Amino acid sequence: MDDSPANQISLHVPRMYRVAYRLLADADKAHDVVQEACLKALTNVDGFDGRATIATWLHRITVNCAKEAMRRDSRKEHAHRRLQSQPANQVPGLCPAEAAETKELTDLAWTLLDKLPEDCRSAFALTQIDGYSYDETSAIEGLPRGTIASRVFRAKKILLEQMNAHMGRRANP
Repeated sequence: MDDSPANQISLHVPRMYRVAYRLLADADKAHDVVQEACLKALTNVDGFDGRATIATWLHRITVNCAKEAMRRDSRKEHAHRRLQSQPANQVPGLCPAEAAETKELTDLAWTLLDKLPEDCRSAFALTQIDGYSYDETSAIEGLPRGTIASRVFRAKKILLEQMNAHMGRRANP
């Protein structure tokens, strides 16, 4: 049996794919993530210190690559949504004043979201914008479910306070 790093990694590719697919729910993206994870594992094989099993090490690399792919996709989606929000004056039934207010509120929401602390923003975006469950987000972030719930709660509280402050109201805790 070949004990080369490439062979050892290749033995775990089916499991890596299942992890990536479970997180991404897209076969093509899962294949891309597995390729990226294999490449990272091969280039960093000297960093494998044996404290964990190779399966655990590869699982973490795969989750991290999937998480990064989701962030890339999320940034692309945010940019797409921003572009979609630009022609608010073309929404049927809105007068020009309502369209301007809708655009202003949409822009404000994205601005405030971008200002959230990274840990809160990530948990909030994955659960509230991208539609992942708390359990899925927990797996993606590699954190306990309770930590995800806490970060989402904090993000909502911060967003509410900032939105109310912007609108001249006092935020209710």
